Amino acid sequence: MKIPWAKQISGMQNKQNRLFLTILGYFLSLLIPIIIIGVSEYGYSVSIMKKEFNQRISTNLKSSANTVDSYIKTAQETSVSYLYDDTVQTLFMPKNAQSLEVKSELWRLPRILQRNENIVSHFSDSMFVYIDNQDVYVSGGVNYFESFFNNMYKYEKYDASYWMNKMSSKKSVELLPVSQVIQEKMHVKQVIPIVMINRIRNHNAVMVINIAVETIERTLKGGAVFGSTSFVVFDGNQELMYDAKGYLNDTLTVQNLKASFDENGLSKELEVGGKRYLVAYVKSDMYGWNYYSFTPLAEFNHYTVGILQMTLLLCVVLMVMGIVFSFVFSLRIYNPIRNIRDIIAQKSVPVNGEHEVSAAADEFELIQQGIHRMSDSHQLYKVKYDKQTHEYVEYSLLFLLKGHTINQEEILRETLKAGFGFTRSGFICCTVFFDFKAAFYEDIQDTERIFIINGIKKIVWNLLGSQVPCYVLDHRQNMFVCLINMNGPQETELLHPAFQRMLTIFEYDIRMYYDITIGIGTFYANVNDIGASYNEAMTAVSKRNKDQRFQIVDSKQMSIENSYRYSLHDEQRIVNYLKLGDVQAVRDVVASIVKSNEQRSISYEHTLQLYKEMYVTGVRFLAEKGQQVSQLNMEREIPFNGSAFEESFFGTKELESTICEFFKRIIEMTKAQKGGSKSGNLVSLIEQYIHDHYTQDLGLEQIAEEMGVSVKYVSRVFKDKKDEYLTDYINQVRIEKAKEMLVQTDLRVNEIAEIVGIHSRTTFLRVFKKVEGISPNEYRTLHRKELH
Repeated sequence: MKIPWAKQISGMQNKQNRLFLTILGYFLSLLIPIIIIGVSEYGYSVSIMKKEFNQRISTNLKSSANTVDSYIKTAQETSVSYLYDDTVQTLFMPKNAQSLEVKSELWRLPRILQRNENIVSHFSDSMFVYIDNQDVYVSGGVNYFESFFNNMYKYEKYDASYWMNKMSSKKSVELLPVSQVIQEKMHVKQVIPIVMINRIRNHNAVMVINIAVETIERTLKGGAVFGSTSFVVFDGNQELMYDAKGYLNDTLTVQNLKASFDENGLSKELEVGGKRYLVAYVKSDMYGWNYYSFTPLAEFNHYTVGILQMTLLLCVVLMVMGIVFSFVFSLRIYNPIRNIRDIIAQKSVPVNGEHEVSAAADEFELIQQGIHRMSDSHQLYKVKYDKQTHEYVEYSLLFLLKGHTINQEEILRETLKAGFGFTRSGFICCTVFFDFKAAFYEDIQDTERIFIINGIKKIVWNLLGSQVPCYVLDHRQNMFVCLINMNGPQETELLHPAFQRMLTIFEYDIRMYYDITIGIGTFYANVNDIGASYNEAMTAVSKRNKDQRFQIVDSKQMSIENSYRYSLHDEQRIVNYLKLGDVQAVRDVVASIVKSNEQRSISYEHTLQLYKEMYVTGVRFLAEKGQQVSQLNMEREIPFNGSAFEESFFGTKELESTICEFFKRIIEMTKAQKGGSKSGNLVSLIEQYIHDHYTQDLGLEQIAEEMGVSVKYVSRVFKDKKDEYLTDYINQVRIEKAKEMLVQTDLRVNEIAEIVGIHSRTTFLRVFKKVEGISPNEYRTLHRKELH
């Protein structure tokens, strides 16, 4: 509905349009920060520009200084090239030692000198060489020594005797201070002589290349950002080389200038002769020359005026546009809200099925009620969405792996489809078992192992996921269960490229640290059959060849029986021999029961159940004798009870050996009629064990084995009770012991690290700094000072 502007403006004063005025006020209030932002932006832009301004000046000065260094370096290399030339080495000798044959070839020396002089001609003034006090060789020919230095090329600071003495100098390279040179009594120049001395035929040959100060001036100005920039240069002996503008007068002395700078690349504002300059300083890395550039601040102020004008113009334009758009947007927002308010008021729309909207409610109340309805609706969908989270998937799969079934299969299917791309019709379970060797526990720090195992899990997931949709969870100790989405059993071949890449990635570790066995279950289309596929994969792993380091065992090549035989007769035989105390007879009965079931190829899960049944037999026997399992000395070695039995992987030989040892201890205890009890909180036992064994390997597997529970259970209980991770607590105990030794002993850091059980110096330094915030040496210094 279109409303004339005049009518709309006049209607803003009535009560019905309070929301419109409120919205308009909010929009107009947003214009206030424009001024604040404009001022801030101006200040920030000026600051950034000034910083860039300084950086450009400093960078260009550094570049020019490097260019000058390269000139001098090129001059030195050219001198070396000349003095080591084969012809020069052959012909260049004192005049009194020259034969007629040598004299006839001396014309070659100026030619070679001219060739080398061409290389440095763009920055050098002249180049000459001599080996005695008779002749001086230049590119144009040969000059008498005295005539050359007194007439043709006369140095203000260095006379002929100075150059004669140079032949006995022991310095091979020397950069002389700047000197004025009168060339042929006419041309006056400022040059920097570079002197190179080399031994030729038991005589010192002296070569001099003169770098023109004019070249240095031209190089500096060529690299300047602004034409108004001037320069001051000191040589390596801190003597003034160049000051075209005469800055170093009574206003700015050499000492004041040097005292103002302590680092390369810095720019500072200085006042010279009543004017403000931005002065940059660079020190030559190669020859120690000091370069200063003086740029008038007026150059910078010229640019800031433009920024101020642009900022003001932008603020004005934004204010005008803001006012117009505020009015337009307020109308656009208000009109739909008013229509919604009218509809709700007229039709009395129920809210949450309980209340009706009051006609007297204003726009804010109507909007609030609408938000409540949206929030309630959102909560209903959130409940449904929460069922599809990662935690739901994991717990559902764990439920299935234990042999249970779920009623709402479609929810799990949809969750896997939405979250992990399970779009195919069926599933296969694979188990990847890592049999860790002793080297793993020796080389890998105990507190680091959990991170390595998590990293292995990610690698396995990525490798399989590159071929087919999959989900990986760590269900048992050192074993990952991989649920793979496939269309049929024929797609099992897609897994083999991933397994081969796994072999390539873990090839070194397989040789050193662990064996890898991959068990493959069969294909099932039903979600509730995932547990069956998992049981087949576990059975495949249990049938592995322990002599192979890496193997893939496919359950479809086996005949698996999903039941076990343990009759009352078998149980009674064990009980009878326990009563008789015949250990060997019990071992024989257990071996016969296991063998008969193995011949039937029972599944791994049923193998576990078989051993658990025999374990229960022993528990009942103890109960009849008035004893408990907790009184056995091997309590922490029994894998048949609690979460350790459910979550760890045990080979059949391990299980048989353990159950026989279990029965042996029962016989010993019942014969001696001695019992014992172990009490105390699990966390307290863990803490005590860590304090007693912190110098030894404390892997989570080791602690879990000592406590008689699983790794997951140890970690979860300790985190719940202590509100910190077990690995962090181990590190904390070790660092506390290390701190005592750092203060009380003079042992080296690596010795202390070994003593407290951290065998890598790098790991010790990282852990110590993580816990204390400083390095071990800093801690030792700080606390020893406190003691004194």
